[in-house]
Amino acid sequence: MLTLTGEVRKVLSSGYTSRKTGEQVNQAILVLEPDNRRYNYEIHLSANQLKKGALSTWEALKGQTATIEATLYVNHQYGFHKFVAAGDAQPIKEKRNG
Repeated sequence: MLTLTGEVRKVLSSGYTSRKTGEQVNQAILVLEPDNRRYNYEIHLSANQLKKGALSTWEALKGQTATIEATLYVNHQYGFHKFVAAGDAQPIKEKRNG
């Protein structure tokens, strides 16, 4: 499990139509811009995470710094990798000292 931190830039819709049922499956990609990197993180959010309110939570955080837990899927054969949001895809609350 990884934690990714950055400024919430945008949330992109990336739904598709299921071949088996013909129904629209909603998914999204959360784009975070880290402070110290040149490239943005793209974290994929599943349909179940969106049903639990992840989309509205991340939309409200645009322009703010936030942290999310994610897993990294890597396919060496095809040179492919992607981050997938873990759990309910909600931002991690930062603990404050004092």
